Amino acid sequence: MNIPSLEGYLVLFLAIALLTIAVTRRIAVPYTLGLVVVGLGLGLSGLLPGVQLTPSLVLSVFLPALLFEGAWAMRWDVVRAHWRTIFFLAGPGLLLSLGIIAGILHVLDGLDWGTALLLAAILSPTDPVAVLSLFRQLHLDERLSVIIEGESLFNDGVAGSLYQAFLAIVLLSIQGHPSGAFQAWGQGVLFFLVEAGGGLLLGLLIGWLVSQIVKRIDEPLMETILTIITAYGVYLLADQFHLSAIMAVIAAALVLGNYCRRVSMSEPSQHAVGNFWSVLAFVANAVIFLLVGVQLNPLALPLVPGEERTTLLFAVFAVSVVLVARLALVLVLAARSMLVLSPRSRAAGPMQPVPRSWQLVIFWSGLRGALSLALVLALPMAIPHRSVLVISTYAVVFFTLLIQGSTLRWLLKRIPSLQASLPSEGETSSSEEQVAETPV
Repeated sequence: MNIPSLEGYLVLFLAIALLTIAVTRRIAVPYTLGLVVVGLGLGLSGLLPGVQLTPSLVLSVFLPALLFEGAWAMRWDVVRAHWRTIFFLAGPGLLLSLGIIAGILHVLDGLDWGTALLLAAILSPTDPVAVLSLFRQLHLDERLSVIIEGESLFNDGVAGSLYQAFLAIVLLSIQGHPSGAFQAWGQGVLFFLVEAGGGLLLGLLIGWLVSQIVKRIDEPLMETILTIITAYGVYLLADQFHLSAIMAVIAAALVLGNYCRRVSMSEPSQHAVGNFWSVLAFVANAVIFLLVGVQLNPLALPLVPGEERTTLLFAVFAVSVVLVARLALVLVLAARSMLVLSPRSRAAGPMQPVPRSWQLVIFWSGLRGALSLALVLALPMAIPHRSVLVISTYAVVFFTLLIQGSTLRWLLKRIPSLQASLPSEGETSSSEEQVAETPV
C-alpha cells in the first residue's frame, strides 16, 4: 500500500470513528462495539477490499502504543490494594483457564496437546476496552475497573509468552520431535521462563534508565518524545533478543508511569505525556476495532473444502469451552475470596474479598479482541489444523465482542449492588480518570 493510500485510509477511519462515537453516545453503547459493527458492515459490503488486519500491524504498530498507555495510566498504589486478585486472574487463573480449554479440546476433539495449548494461549488475552467504557458511562466502582484492567494488562504478557512457548513446541513436533517428548516440553518451558523473565527485566531496566535521563530534562516535548522512543524501542529491542516484547513494554511503562512520573517529571510534563498517549491510544483503538470488524467478515473465512461443517462446529464448540473455562476461573476466584476471611489469611496481609456481583461481571466481561486475532493470523502455514485455529479464534472474538459486549450494559444495570456504588449526581471518583481505556 503506497503512502497516499495509507493516509487516505487513516483519514477515512478516523472520520468513521468520530461519526460512530457520536452515534454510540446517543444510544448509550460502547463506541468500540459500534466500531466493530461498522467494520463488519464494511467488510460484508466489500467497500474496503484492500484493507485487512495483519499481525505485523497489530503487534508492531498498535500494540506497543496500547500497552504503554494502559500501563502508564495505571496507578500502582490503586493496583496494590487488589494485587492478589489481579495476580490470580493474570497468573494462576490464566493457567487454570488455559488448562481447562486445552484439556477439553484434547479429550473431546482429539487435538494433540501442543496444538490445544497453542489455541488456548491464543484465546487467553482479554480486551476490556468496551467494558471500561461502559464502567465510565455508568460510573461504576473504580476498584472493579482496576481489577479487570489489571488482569488484561498483565495476562497479555503472560499469554504472549505462552503462545511463543507452545508455538515452539508444535514446531519442534513438526520437525520430528514428538509433542509429548520430555525434550520438546522442557525446551518450551525454558523458552517461556527466559522470554517472560528476560522481557520483564529488560523493561524494568530501560524504564529506570529513561527515568534517570528525564530527571535531567524539564521540557515536556522532549520527555514526550522519550516515552515514544521507550515504548517502541523496548518493544523492538526485546523482539530482537527473542524476549517477551509485550512484557518489556508493560514493565517499562509501569516504571515511567509511577516512579518516573513521581520523582522526575514536572506537572506540565505529566499532562503533556498523558494527553499525547491518550490521543495516540484512541487513534490506535479506533483503527484497530474497525479492522477487527472488517476481519470478522464471515464470507472471507479460510474454510477447507469438504470440512466446512466440521470446522464450524468446532468453532462453536470453542466458544462454549472458553465460556466454561471463564466460569471455572470465576468460581475458583470466589472460593479463594472466601478463604481470605480466615484468621490465617488475614495474618498474611490485607485483602478485600471479591463481591459476588463483581464475580458475575468478571465472568461476562472476558472479551477477546485484536491480540487474539493477531496471534492466530501470525501462525506459520505449516501449523497443523491452522484453518481450524483461525476460524475458532474468529468465532470466539465475534461472540465475545458482539454478544457479550452488547449485553453487558443490560447486565450491569440490573445488578443492585453495583448500582448502589454509583456516586451521587455531579460527583466523580477522584481516580476515575486514572483508569486506562485502551489496553488490548
